[in-house]
Amino acid sequence: MSHINQNEQDHDSEGLPPSVGRYDYEDKDQFAQILTLERERLLDSMRYSREISDIDTGSGRSEQEPTTEITEYIIFSIDPTTFNQDFLSLDTIPIPSIRTSFNPNTETLIVKMVTREHTQIAFAVHKAIDKALARMGLDEATNDYLGVDIDLNGSKKQPDMGWGPRRPPRGCPKRPSVVLEVAVSETRKKLRQDVDLWLDPVRGNANVVIAIKLSRQRAMIAIDLWIWDTVNGKPINSQHIEVSENENDEVKLSGGPLVIPFRLFFLRDPQTPRETDVIIDNEWLQKIAERGWDMQFSNSR
Repeated sequence: MSHINQNEQDHDSEGLPPSVGRYDYEDKDQFAQILTLERERLLDSMRYSREISDIDTGSGRSEQEPTTEITEYIIFSIDPTTFNQDFLSLDTIPIPSIRTSFNPNTETLIVKMVTREHTQIAFAVHKAIDKALARMGLDEATNDYLGVDIDLNGSKKQPDMGWGPRRPPRGCPKRPSVVLEVAVSETRKKLRQDVDLWLDPVRGNANVVIAIKLSRQRAMIAIDLWIWDTVNGKPINSQHIEVSENENDEVKLSGGPLVIPFRLFFLRDPQTPRETDVIIDNEWLQKIAERGWDMQFSNSR
């Protein structure tokens, strides 16, 4: 099992902690073995961090940085032919609880191990969007994209969650128009790189990215809505929402509700009075945040 030099730097891994494990990909058995070892390391690091947090504050919420760096990412060096054969062929068995992003130009495969926080937040957002669509009678009018490989200008990436119209306008491919990216250990810079990769409808990519950054040190999440600016041809941050909770369980929320423009979601204009922008209200924004906190600070709740 060969390990890549930890000091190597490349554009794909910018914004990820330097402790990210780097490996030369050999075969599917080696990949599974490394995934098992790295997941055990991640869980051990998270447990240790929570224990230290409990000791520091007695509440499970530490304002200090953890003494051990926690990351849910692994990086593999793999050539495009091998990647297509082992990860995209028809007989490939999907590996649960991971998201992948592959850049054929740099031959870099970034693997994100999905944690409980990722899962709870992603499904809470999905439920909130589903309820918003149900109010318009459109809850059966979308396709869901969970862990699906999406071609982004030659790169392959899987969203934490994605949504798009079941019947897109003629000439539009069936792919997510709205995607969700949940970040924990990665920096805002890395999250912004993911946003830039997804957003570009001219090349068939998404129109909207919901980017959620979760803090490991305290009960706080930041939610940014990025949309494609058709006038200037670039992504713009149309909304910034923060939800936090103090030691007295008092919740502070600013910037809500979250509003996804109808046309950017369904690729068409509203046709009935019921069809409006897709709105996640403040009540659901708080629920989304609490789902993540419940997983992080389960010992104190």
